[in-house]
Amino acid sequence: MKILGIISIVAALACLGYFIYRVVNVIKGHVIGEEKHKIEGKEKKELLYLVGIISGLFMVACLSLYFVLTKDDGSKWYEVIFTILGSLIFGCALSAGIGAFSLYYYKLDLDEKQRDVCRYVWPIALALVFIGLWVFTEGIANHIIYPLVSGVSFSNGWIRGGYPGDGFKIKFYGLLIVSGALLCYAITDHMTYKKFKKHGLIDTLFLVAFIFGILGARLWYCIVLEPEYYFTNRPAGVGPFYFLFGIVDGGLAVQGGAILGIAAGVTYMLLFRKYIDVRFMMDVAIPTILLAQCIGRWGNFFNQEVYGAVTTREALWFVPTIVKNNMKISGEYRIPLFYIEAMMNLGGYFIIRYLLGKVCKFHVGLGYQAASYIVWYGMVRAILELFRDPEFMYKQSWYIAFGMIGGGLLLMLAFFLIHKMRMDKGLEDKFGEKVEKV
Repeated sequence: MKILGIISIVAALACLGYFIYRVVNVIKGHVIGEEKHKIEGKEKKELLYLVGIISGLFMVACLSLYFVLTKDDGSKWYEVIFTILGSLIFGCALSAGIGAFSLYYYKLDLDEKQRDVCRYVWPIALALVFIGLWVFTEGIANHIIYPLVSGVSFSNGWIRGGYPGDGFKIKFYGLLIVSGALLCYAITDHMTYKKFKKHGLIDTLFLVAFIFGILGARLWYCIVLEPEYYFTNRPAGVGPFYFLFGIVDGGLAVQGGAILGIAAGVTYMLLFRKYIDVRFMMDVAIPTILLAQCIGRWGNFFNQEVYGAVTTREALWFVPTIVKNNMKISGEYRIPLFYIEAMMNLGGYFIIRYLLGKVCKFHVGLGYQAASYIVWYGMVRAILELFRDPEFMYKQSWYIAFGMIGGGLLLMLAFFLIHKMRMDKGLEDKFGEKVEKV
């Protein structure tokens, strides 16, 4: 059964890779000046068949894993159903979502009807990926060893929970942070391409913002949150400069990363990309930080970090079983703050991008979406403080949270005044677009 599972997962990943390869070929396979391209016939059938094959292979792999995990304590019929259903939903949603996202954002000559389908399929598929994972884990959650594996060390092998490991190591936390950053880059690059018809305009901006974001997160942790530990109680023989950049063993604060990353990105745009309205770039890039934060928080899940006060298992009825089980730390259940923040960040992105940005037409006047991110994340931080473990209570976190809310509202007012002034001078229309002088 174990061998079957390994073969199935390898085959599923290979098919997913081939599926992505075929989608890329479809995106590139057109002639400039040709009419809208409609995916049909053999091309369409191949993509649909691949989605089905990928789903089936994921199901076989996950079901094999389930029976391996339950060989000693037996399986239950409802767990088998959860495993099958969750793996099918996950495999189908993952492949369909990747295909729809790629076609919608990168095949600009796609048939309008199929483009509309892709527009709705990819966000629905994104939601179904999470639902599929949740349903699948409900099947296997009670048969897994906790704390969960959080990385691999070349000296110690698999690392569990918050154990740092020795020597060279790869932690899921770092992989998830980089994955979130790359998703931000992909979305921002595409939205910039839609306006300026050129890829690569944000490459340097992305590197600058990412590097300064990591630096800001570490600085904030060392100097704002843990100044006593940084200045007086750090490990013997570790100098302040080395300790400041010793992020391998953790110690990052999201607020600092967001603040310094945004500041560095805006500064770069003002100095080196003067032909792009900085308000437009802020609206495009800054809300996507919520997606990166959502993904990165799951690294805290594997590390058993960012948890709150002691609670009961019954009080965590809204949390997936695998999360509840991994939040049992030192014999007591903890409030999973990382989970609450991840869900609020995910919801916040769609509210800012689609509700404020489109449905409510609050994108009138550039900069509103960027300011909304600051307000939203300040609200998230304030809510999390209510459930924090007293041991990790930082009074400055309250000041920061309300400071972000107030600062975001003031920034929104400033963007409104700038927009009104520019409209009065005839420099831009009500949507913030430049008015061409005749």
